[in-house]
Amino acid sequence: MRKSDFTKIEELICQDLGGRGLGKAALIPGDLARAAEKLMDSTTVLIVTGFGIKDTLIGETDGPLGALSLAGALEELGKNAVLITDQYSSPLLEAGSTLKGLSSPLEVVPYDGAEIFCVDLINKYRPSMIVAIERPGRARDGRFYSMRGEDLTYLIPNTDPLFTKAAELGIPTAAVGDGGNELGMGKIADIIQNSVSNGTQICAVTRADYVLVTGVSNWGGHGLTAALSLLSGKNLLHDRKMEKDLLAALVKEGAIDGCSKKREMTVDGLSLEINLAILDELHQIVEMELLKEKKAVSF
Repeated sequence: MRKSDFTKIEELICQDLGGRGLGKAALIPGDLARAAEKLMDSTTVLIVTGFGIKDTLIGETDGPLGALSLAGALEELGKNAVLITDQYSSPLLEAGSTLKGLSSPLEVVPYDGAEIFCVDLINKYRPSMIVAIERPGRARDGRFYSMRGEDLTYLIPNTDPLFTKAAELGIPTAAVGDGGNELGMGKIADIIQNSVSNGTQICAVTRADYVLVTGVSNWGGHGLTAALSLLSGKNLLHDRKMEKDLLAALVKEGAIDGCSKKREMTVDGLSLEINLAILDELHQIVEMELLKEKKAVSF
């Protein structure tokens, strides 16, 4: 596939429609393609997600949908995916996995002993790659923060060791985030500190090898799925009905919009229709590029 194919996906999913402050300024051209190529070469991928909300003690609607999308794509490609989260988002992933018919195991990281648990997960599954999608990351003061600067340290199990241990072992990592306080965003710390409200305080320090800054983190999971579709020659994206049904299933389990803090069919303050439109556009990009490839091969 040509690099321009991936550029279309990157430019679509990095749109800062919610006005978070990042967007194209934080885009690292080529990281999407590089991450997707590593995923294609992988056999087992750990996917960590879930952002617990202080006021409700439940996970938000952003993150799990993208993780489920990527896990489904990996399974279709014959690879092993392992979903990792905490107690606040585990019901959401369980409901979504059942709806999508996934076989990926779900690991729930405890608050106490989280660091040892994460290292044990790496030893247990021996992953080829680890991906974080909208997962809180430690700031430079060792604490976890929301976008508003709320201290969530007492709430969030520390999953940064998944990435720090991976770096020691030479396991590639990729991270998806939309605000800069997510695991893996340390790679673009300077941009976050200069572009995001509370950026200096909330900026995550742990680095990923490949970073995807998106308008909504779910879009990053879909973007990786779209990139895998181009590499595999098969559209691996689920359709808009599945996306809507998944969101409804998560909300039924209690998931809330992380921005409005309401239990509703929105993600990061953006309507269902806006989110479905992004998915539709990804489908259009994939189908158009696969058709081009098919025509090119036939000549």
